[in-house]
Amino acid sequence: MEPEPEPAAEPEAPETPTPRTWYRGGPGHAGASAATGPTEEPSPLWIAELGAVVFATPALAEGPAGLTAYVGTHAGRFVGVVVSGDEAGQVSDLDLDLGGRIWATAAATGEGEDLRLYIGSDTDELFALTPAAAGDDPEAKIAWRKKLGDCQNTRSPGPEGARCDVDGGPTIGPSGDLFVGSDGVYRLSPAGEIRWHWPAESEEPRKHVFSTPVVTEDGRVYFGGQDGFITALSAETGEQLWQHTVRADVDGSGVIGPDRGLFIGADDGRIYALRSDGSLRWSFIAQRDVRSSLAISPDHTIYVTSYDTHVYSLEPSGEVNWTLPTGAPIHASPVVDANGTIYVGSQDDHLYAISPAGKVLWALDLGADIDSSVALTDEGVVVVGCDDGSLRAFGS
Repeated sequence: MEPEPEPAAEPEAPETPTPRTWYRGGPGHAGASAATGPTEEPSPLWIAELGAVVFATPALAEGPAGLTAYVGTHAGRFVGVVVSGDEAGQVSDLDLDLGGRIWATAAATGEGEDLRLYIGSDTDELFALTPAAAGDDPEAKIAWRKKLGDCQNTRSPGPEGARCDVDGGPTIGPSGDLFVGSDGVYRLSPAGEIRWHWPAESEEPRKHVFSTPVVTEDGRVYFGGQDGFITALSAETGEQLWQHTVRADVDGSGVIGPDRGLFIGADDGRIYALRSDGSLRWSFIAQRDVRSSLAISPDHTIYVTSYDTHVYSLEPSGEVNWTLPTGAPIHASPVVDANGTIYVGSQDDHLYAISPAGKVLWALDLGADIDSSVALTDEGVVVVGCDDGSLRAFGS
């Protein structure tokens, strides 16, 4: 850890509940889940074969068929898989080809007949989907689609081909507007109208944002970019408030601490703790890239995964509680349940449950890399995607 000299202390946060800082429906957010997962090795409940890599976190929502896990694949397929009941493990009536690789987790609002899903793809488009739309025409379930950015030859390899991919979010803000990364960051209305785009038009090609924006109730948007910066914007206007120089890609998403500071990782292997004004409080060095989103437990412990194969537990002050090695790099983001148990997959093909003290409670060999983060249902069912193209559920 490399501490920085401390300036005058910031005023303490008011004694109110921790602000809601992650407006993405369902588990898989940076804060602790309200659900409680299994601490003893669970049993397989079902498996859905989706045909291509499942990288994204499943978004859980009450769809027309009941509780459903909505997720995209690297073949561009976006589906709903029923989680429980007689049809558990079956693809629901939402099964769309969105035309491009899907990396991001869908954002969900509403439920049942009123459910609306938002998801981006490598076609440089953001989609709004209505699973309850009647009829056999898949296009009927696409409420709208919005092309973002000015990229040409989006299928070409390299940074230019990926620059406008819509895979940073979306996050749903307090007003219901969407914040999403592409060639920069966009704010859009629920109807798909662009409110603002950061940065403003310039002669320089705008860099890609893979990081999912974190939106706070006090009107800030935090994200990392492939421009080598961590950036804060005004959620209202898109005005840049500050930037912190990293000099490495920042693809993971951050988490807000109890004092409104930001914790976020980067490809230089560091975890950065930034004050609300963008100044550095401390940094911690892992041995390789940190590309996952960070997680924070109910007691404010920070959990980090790294390509150095380890899971790290850090105090908000930066001290290390423990480190836990797995057998391969970790891209998946850790998810913490209401009791502080950590769930995370590794490229060693194992799905782990880890106690707050750093003890492995169980580890399941799924036979394929696990880059997807888990989703937890209220009943304690664990839903996770695999690189073999499967979506799986485990429970008691």
